[in-house]
Amino acid sequence: MGILSRVIVHKTSDDRRWRATPYPGVEVCGLRRNDSGGGALLVKIAGGARFPEHDHPGGEEVYVVSGRARVGDALLEAGDYLWTPPGGTHDLRAEEDTVLFVTSLVGIRVLE
Repeated sequence: MGILSRVIVHKTSDDRRWRATPYPGVEVCGLRRNDSGGGALLVKIAGGARFPEHDHPGGEEVYVVSGRARVGDALLEAGDYLWTPPGGTHDLRAEEDTVLFVTSLVGIRVLE
């Protein structure tokens, strides 16, 4: 294990900093980064916005904090959980303003 994996990370709501992405209506807030390029983040996506098709070399876990969105063919609503196995691909379309908590062992690759 690298030193980063042994450090306790605590972030308060005051620490939250949203960053724009190249995709209109999609913002991210990094929470923790691991030694493999993955980690934990919040994703805020405006209703009607889309994050393009991408894959997850190390898998991905998604918990819907608020809102409603389609991840691939799955409709997810507040309180729903989704696991995408390594190599799984999908896009993300928000049906309304949505906030997701996302974790992954490795980063993603945008395919479009």
